[in-house]
Amino acid sequence: MFLKNRKAFTLIEVVVALGIFSIATVYSIAIFAQSNTVQKRTANIERLTADARYAVEVMAREFRLGHLDYSYAGYELPLSGPQTELALINANNELIRFRRADLGNGRFAVQVCAGADCATNTYYDITPADLSVSKLAFYLSPAEDTFVWQDALADYPANNQPSANIVMETMSL
Repeated sequence: MFLKNRKAFTLIEVVVALGIFSIATVYSIAIFAQSNTVQKRTANIERLTADARYAVEVMAREFRLGHLDYSYAGYELPLSGPQTELALINANNELIRFRRADLGNGRFAVQVCAGADCATNTYYDITPADLSVSKLAFYLSPAEDTFVWQDALADYPANNQPSANIVMETMSL
């Protein structure tokens, strides 16, 4: 008769409820930790992409505002295949060079020199310290300067505007 009028939980019921609650809590914490890790990874990828996009945009802007320097000693004319440097002349008739440089410790950076810095071979990084450029290639066309008169042809060699395709692969350090 005493057991029929009870208004509390038995010890077994409390232990079972506590076990179910503990399992639910552990799964919730695991899901939160995993989502936090994914969020950090996504933020890192977004930052890496933004930094790489900035470097490509700097090179593209200089290419749009200037013109390709076909007389650069690093180019073997006619141009073929990927080039390791992008040589330009800007609107002020100054030299601009872009390249990939090994900075040691497994880090490679996109570097630029402009004007007098190119004469002294002084380059500056345009990529942040936690970004490494594993590949940088410039595919330039046309293969010859289209703005130089060729006597043998009695004409300009082509009627194409110069273009550059920039291929860059990056990784986070």
